[in-house]
This record gives sequence, C-alpha cells and structure tokens, in this order.
Amino acid sequence: MRRSFPAVVVLLVLAAACGDDAADTTSTTSTVPPPTTTVAPTTVPTTTPPPPITTTTVEGTTTTAAGVLYSVALNGLFPDPLPGSDQAHGSGCAPPGDGLPDGVWFGFAEGADDGAVTFDLACFWTGAAAQAEAAADGEEAFDFYIRNINPKTFAVPLDLGGTAYWIDAAGSDPTPKPIAMTAWPVGGGYTPCPGEFCAVWLFVNEGVATELVEQYLP
Repeated sequence: MRRSFPAVVVLLVLAAACGDDAADTTSTTSTVPPPTTTVAPTTVPTTTPPPPITTTTVEGTTTTAAGVLYSVALNGLFPDPLPGSDQAHGSGCAPPGDGLPDGVWFGFAEGADDGAVTFDLACFWTGAAAQAEAAADGEEAFDFYIRNINPKTFAVPLDLGGTAYWIDAAGSDPTPKPIAMTAWPVGGGYTPCPGEFCAVWLFVNEGVATELVEQYLP
C-alpha cells in the first residue's frame, strides 16, 4: 500500500536542512593591531673630566693650563737643566732680549731694595758639562763650574707674597729653609746676602721672582 506524506512535512524537512547549512557558516573577524608608537631613547650628555691642572715635567717647572710655572722642587741642591739651557742648570745663562724672561736663573744677588733684587746672571754647570766648560776657559772644575763674564745686571721685582729659601750658617745641613720673601735677606746666613758672593736661584714668573733660593757653594 503506498503511503503519501503531507506537503507540510516536506516543507519542515527542507527548512531543517537549510537551518543546518546556516549553522555551518563561519563568521571571520579581521583583527587590526593597534598603531605602534616609537619613543626615541633619551640621550644623557656625557661629561668629559678636565685634564689635570698641573703635571710636573722636570724639576723646577710645572706645566699648567696657562703655560709653564717655574717653582721650587728641593729634590737636590740645584734645579735640573731645562730645555734650551745648553746643559747649564736652570734656564741657562743666555736669555734673549734685554730683560730677564720667565725661567729659572742662577746668579748673584748683589743688592736688594724696594721689593727688587739686583741680579748678576751667571752660568752653573755640574758633572761632565762642568769639566768641558772649565776646560774651554782654561780652568779646572771640581763638582761644579760657574762662569760669570757678563757684566750686565738685572733689576728683578720680588713677589712679596712669595717664598725665599736661606741657608743657616749655624747648621750643618746645607738644604735651604723656607721663609717669607719679606723676611729675606737673613743675617747670619751661610753667605752674606745680598752681596757679590750671594749665590741664588730666581724662579721668575710673569716678570716677577716668585721664589728665591740661596745656593750652597762648598
């Protein structure tokens, strides 16, 4: 016997089939990443430390930001020879020009008055250089040799706030002792100062003797 289904049933089956197809449809959502903000790194300025203010080069000189400072370094009985001195100790004995330029100069303090010293420049050598210079003059050198043939003298201002170094005749130590510049000359020293035998070193800076050192001569 043939059975027939009502049209209503057929419609319900088709509707169910369509519902299943709709359920299988996948919805795709596009995700857009947020905008990226680039922050520039903070640059911290670097500070370069300044160079040392002073650097000792040779005895008697110190290099500074302003140039060369001539100062006492009592590591021996006299300053080392400086560049251009022709092996004489200090700055030599042949300065250019008429005045006494900045440097370390050996000579004799013949007078001292009104804050200045009358200075007779001379040459001072030791060791092999002393032997050679003495031989050139027909003389004999021992531990040192002094040549003083230039009659010219210099009036050199003294720094009244500076330092003088004197040799006490009463002591057995020939090392010069520091005193205020205003206290020099001192009576009773190893040699009468000032005077033609008052051997000294002048440390001249900007035209002024900032330090004065008596030289021991045995």
